[in-house]
Amino acid sequence: MKTLKFLIVFVIAIFITSVPIAGQDEAPVRIGTDVVSVNVAINDANGNPVKSLTRSQFQIYDDGVEQEIAYFSPNGSAGVTFGIVYDMHPTTPDRTRAVVNGLREFIKGLQPADNLFLVAFNERGCLTSEIIPDADQLESHLALPENREPRSLYDALYKAVGKLREQKNQKRALLIITDAADHSSRRRYNEVESELRSFDVQVYAITFDPTLNRFNDYIDLSRKPDSPVAMSSDATPTDRAALNSITLKSGGSTFSSSLEDPSNILRIAREISAEVHDLYTLSFYPIRAPDGAKHSIRIGLKGVPGSKKFVLNYRPNYQSPMAAKSQ
Repeated sequence: MKTLKFLIVFVIAIFITSVPIAGQDEAPVRIGTDVVSVNVAINDANGNPVKSLTRSQFQIYDDGVEQEIAYFSPNGSAGVTFGIVYDMHPTTPDRTRAVVNGLREFIKGLQPADNLFLVAFNERGCLTSEIIPDADQLESHLALPENREPRSLYDALYKAVGKLREQKNQKRALLIITDAADHSSRRRYNEVESELRSFDVQVYAITFDPTLNRFNDYIDLSRKPDSPVAMSSDATPTDRAALNSITLKSGGSTFSSSLEDPSNILRIAREISAEVHDLYTLSFYPIRAPDGAKHSIRIGLKGVPGSKKFVLNYRPNYQSPMAAKSQ
């Protein structure tokens, strides 16, 4: 009896291994295991978002070679993680309250699947928080001796990008509120740019424009009465160009503001949120092996009436991971 059972199991095993799996010859060979995700915003000729497109209407190319879309998320269907970097030099108490109050109103309108974190810093220290504190709480936390780093823009951006990478939401956005000047960061511009290329995140910036500032005659009360401090930015045109390049290469954009009107901060943040929620997400597995190089991405539409007049906005390339070293 045992012999008979063994023969039956043996015959079944031979039958299973000899039957071809349907479609296995057509499946692409996946050399790499790292998925590449790309968020794309689509607007019509009037600037309105194009909604309700399907997976079959998209084409995605890696260095000119069409890829199979492994995962697809339609617009408005997924949660978003917002990483907010608030650069507090230069600032005033009024400006800090305006920015913080604008952000606190912004989070009230987030969707249930959304989440955020804040990285705020100045020359005294840094605070990373899953909530938006009020202005007094923020100032007191920055004064604590254990909250010392990072204290410069590129270091803070690098930290925020690393935290965004850990998030589960496929749609991720980085909002930078700054004058665009960096103050002796350990991390360089190209390190931050390389980190941003390694995964998909839309970067937006609200930059302090001193020409719109209402507090140019602000007096720092901690200084002597005869030592007025004009609240102007030390950002150079190169600083602003570098930040603008980061946002554009990610598929995001840059806004200018005085940073002293909470309703203005709220309006810009809501505009950014609406744009990010309207993104489509496409993912593919690169057929080539990881090589540590930068590769171009192109996205097209097929079978969509009027699509020749559409504007597609997405990151134009991605950074492949380095090939694993053989033992």
